[in-house]
Amino acid sequence: MAPRIDIESVKKRKDGLAVIRDIERYAASPDLPQDPEDIALYRWYGIYQQRPKDGYHMLRIKVPNGQLNGNQLRAIGGIANDFGRGLADITTRQNFQYHWIELRHVPEILSRLAGVGISTVGACGDITRNVVGCPVAGIDADEFIDGSILAHELANYYSGNPHFSNLPRKYKISVCGCRLHCAQPDINDVGLYGAEFELDGKLQRGYGLMVGGGLSTKPLFAVDMNTFLLPHEVFEVVKAVTEIFRDSEILRADRSKARLKFLLSDPKIGVGGDRFRAMIEERIGHPLRHATPFRRPLDTETDHLGIHPQKQPGLYYVGVGVTVGRLSGDDLIRLADIADEFSTQSSIRNTNKQNFIISHIPEEKLSQLRGALKAAGFDDMPSVFKRSVVSCTGIEFCNLAITETKELGRRVADELEERFPEASKQLRIHFSGCPNNCGQNAIGDVGLRGGLTKVNGEMVQAFDILLGGTTGENRAFAETVSKKIPATFITDAIANLYRTYLGWCSNGETFNAFVKAHTAEQLDAVVREGMPPKE
Repeated sequence: MAPRIDIESVKKRKDGLAVIRDIERYAASPDLPQDPEDIALYRWYGIYQQRPKDGYHMLRIKVPNGQLNGNQLRAIGGIANDFGRGLADITTRQNFQYHWIELRHVPEILSRLAGVGISTVGACGDITRNVVGCPVAGIDADEFIDGSILAHELANYYSGNPHFSNLPRKYKISVCGCRLHCAQPDINDVGLYGAEFELDGKLQRGYGLMVGGGLSTKPLFAVDMNTFLLPHEVFEVVKAVTEIFRDSEILRADRSKARLKFLLSDPKIGVGGDRFRAMIEERIGHPLRHATPFRRPLDTETDHLGIHPQKQPGLYYVGVGVTVGRLSGDDLIRLADIADEFSTQSSIRNTNKQNFIISHIPEEKLSQLRGALKAAGFDDMPSVFKRSVVSCTGIEFCNLAITETKELGRRVADELEERFPEASKQLRIHFSGCPNNCGQNAIGDVGLRGGLTKVNGEMVQAFDILLGGTTGENRAFAETVSKKIPATFITDAIANLYRTYLGWCSNGETFNAFVKAHTAEQLDAVVREGMPPKE
C-alpha cells in the first residue's frame, strides 16, 4: 500500500501550481519514477490517477458557467478521440472529464486546450474549482440579472491565482441570476443568487449571498448572510470570504472537517451565520447591507431544458438531454458542427444536470435544428427519466467508488421509460458509487448511494435508497429508507416508488410531497415489493 500523504505538509513545501513543471518533466521522461507528493499535487491541474492506478489518468477541464463555443467543443472532442479512447463526461459542475489519459500526453493536451481558451488549472485540488452558473444566463427572458458576467470575472481572478492556491480544501462558487436558483447556491461554499431590493426608493437588481454549503459524507446547507449586494459590491465580499477560508487554521487541523461548511455549521468549530457575517464585515471594513431573507424558489432542481424563447427577439434556446452525461468525442464534434450551423453565436452551454443547451437559434431554423440533432443521435425531448438521471464516475474509473454507476444509470432510465412511456411527472434520480455524494444523491428525489451486500453467499454491488432531497424553499437532504438493495433490483425499486406515487398523486403533488406523506417503513415496503426477502 502506498504511504499516506500529508497534503498540508506537502503544500507547505510546494505550491500546487508549481507542479506543472514536474508534470512536464515526467511527461518527457515516462520511465522517470514519479514522486508521490507530486502525484498528490497533479490535482491542481485537474489530474487524478485513474482506477486501478496503472498509468492512466482522469483529466478534468474547467468550463466557467458551462459556456462553450463550437471551436472549443470541437477541440474537446478531438482530444477525447486522440487521447481518451473517445470518452468525455459532462460533470455536475458544468465541466468535461476525460479518462484513459497518459501523463506523457498531458502537455500536448493542455496546449491544445489553451489554444481555444480552455484551462484545467483548479479543476481539482485545494483551490477554487470551476465557477458554476445558470446555463441560460444572459438569454433567459425572466432572469433577475445576467450572472455569467460575474461568474467569468470571479473565474478569471481565482484561476491560477497564487494568493489562493493553498486553501484548506476544495472551494466552490456558484453565481445564478435566474429565478430558479438552478446553480444550487444551497450546496456551494459561496452561493450568489439573483434578487431584487429597494434602495433609495428604487427597486435594484443584484445578489443575495449564501455561504458554507456542501455535500460529501456530511452534507450541510449554506447559511444565508441576509444581505443584498449590488453587482459592483460582490467581488470584495467574495474575496473576504475566500480569505477567511484560506486563513483558517482550525480548518487545516483536521482534513475531514476542512471545508468552509464546517466553519459555519459544525457543532464544535462552527461560528454560525451571524458571526461569519461579522467576520466578513471586519475584512471589508464596513457593514453589509441588511436584507430580510429572500424567498427561495419552490423548484430549484431544473436545468432549463425544452425549447424556449430568449430575451433577444427572434432567438430561441434548445435543451438536449444526455443520460448520465456521457458523450463520445465524435458526439462533441457533431454537436460543434450543429452549433456552428444553427446558432448565431455557435453557443453550447453545459448544465449541472449533465445535459446541454444550444442557444441563439433563429426561430426559422428550429425545425431544421431538431432534425439535425435527431440525425446526430441527440434527444431534445428526453423523457422525465433520461433528462434527470445524474451519475458520478463510478467504479469504472474512480478509486473511491464501490459500485458501477454510469451504465446502470443509463439502463435504469431506459427501463423506466419502457415501463412508463407516458410519464410526465418529474423524478430526479442521482447515483453515487460510494458515500462521498459526488452524484449529489443527498439532493435527489431518489438518491442511490453505492455499497455492497451479500446475495446467496456472494458479495454483490448494492445501493442504499435515499428519498426526498431538494434545494430551495423546502430544502432537505434525502433520508435513507432502504439499505443494500442489490443493483439488479434498482429499476424495480424505483418503478415501485414511481407507480405508487402516481397512484397517490391526485392534485399535482410532487414526488417529495409523496415522500413526506409516508413513513420510512412504508416507503421501504414499497421499495421491496416483489423482491426476495433480505438475507
